[in-house]
Amino acid sequence: MTSPADAHELVTAVAGYGLPAAGPAGRGGHDHVLGPPLVRPLDARLPDGVWTALLAHCRSQRVTGFLALAVREGALPTRPDQAKEADTAHREAMSTVLVLERLLLDTADLLTGEGIAVRALKGSSVAHLDYPAPELRSFGDVDLLVRSEQFDDAVAALGRAGHRRRFPQPRPGFDRRFSKGTSFVTDMGTEIDLHRTFVMGPFGLTIKLDDLWARASTFCVGGVALSSLGREERFLHTCFHASLGDNPPRLLALRDVAQVVLGGRLDLHLVRALAASWQADAVLARAVHLAWQAFGLDVAGSPLAAWAVTYRPDHHERRALAAYTDPHGGYSARSAAALRAVPGVRGKAAYLRALAFPARDYLDPRHRGRVDRWRHGVAAILRRERSGPARTGQP
Repeated sequence: MTSPADAHELVTAVAGYGLPAAGPAGRGGHDHVLGPPLVRPLDARLPDGVWTALLAHCRSQRVTGFLALAVREGALPTRPDQAKEADTAHREAMSTVLVLERLLLDTADLLTGEGIAVRALKGSSVAHLDYPAPELRSFGDVDLLVRSEQFDDAVAALGRAGHRRRFPQPRPGFDRRFSKGTSFVTDMGTEIDLHRTFVMGPFGLTIKLDDLWARASTFCVGGVALSSLGREERFLHTCFHASLGDNPPRLLALRDVAQVVLGGRLDLHLVRALAASWQADAVLARAVHLAWQAFGLDVAGSPLAAWAVTYRPDHHERRALAAYTDPHGGYSARSAAALRAVPGVRGKAAYLRALAFPARDYLDPRHRGRVDRWRHGVAAILRRERSGPARTGQP
């Protein structure tokens, strides 16, 4: 590897470094196994241009923990100055994590003090519950789940605490009925994502929200016990994030998927049952397929992966997936696609009314009013219709 372009390939190898070994029945091996050498021969050293690009990619993909591990274990030969840079990059990421975990504790304490039940999502919970060492996994914000019926109370509590809501809702009550949630920015510039479901759009509306509260896992931060989703529900959230979040997905999101599957502790029957119940088979299949493809993993090592690579979404699933993956999509396309998933005629009418006639403070200042808002929204939807949905939910 001699050019900065080679760093794109190498960062994927770094992101997959140290994945658990899968046994013949798809069960996980050790909590951590030494990964293969990432550069051959072992006495090779990365040129400065490749190293600089690799370090930048690892930062942006949030995989500095795996980079530091690979360097420390000798799988990625480096000069002393490069090893120090890898260590510094990960220390910086962990400094952010410490700030965010303090915010997580404070926010959970604030909400529970108001009688609001919370579940920690993503970042900290995945790091502590799904990795052999939480310091391997970094994250960039705080994610919390609250019940729909307590969503407005949680929003009010965060506002009273001085956190600034990033976006208003179209009309009062819209978020607790139809949206994923909302985001807040603290006075330090850190972000709190308040969820009532996993994602906006059609797939967020078909999740049976009571399932997210039926079971819990517990982890500790600074000696304080916090509740997260049950293992299988947490894994499915990981899949939603990998399938429907960034496009293309961050390598860290794909690592999370592979880490949990290869860890061998999943109840695969429960995973499949929940996904089917939530009309999310296509989401699950896409996430696992993307992870196996990214890291070059053997499908034979996992029954779930073997199912995922052969899964073919139906017409409705393809259209729903396209609302998230189509480059011409966005908020308007997802909002339009969500209408089919809104339950009941009255629910659909309330949903459309809120989007057609939103409160004034919701209107984007770039648009001159409701007519312009809908012109922009309809144009986005028409672009999506002309391009057509993806042929399959697989990459």
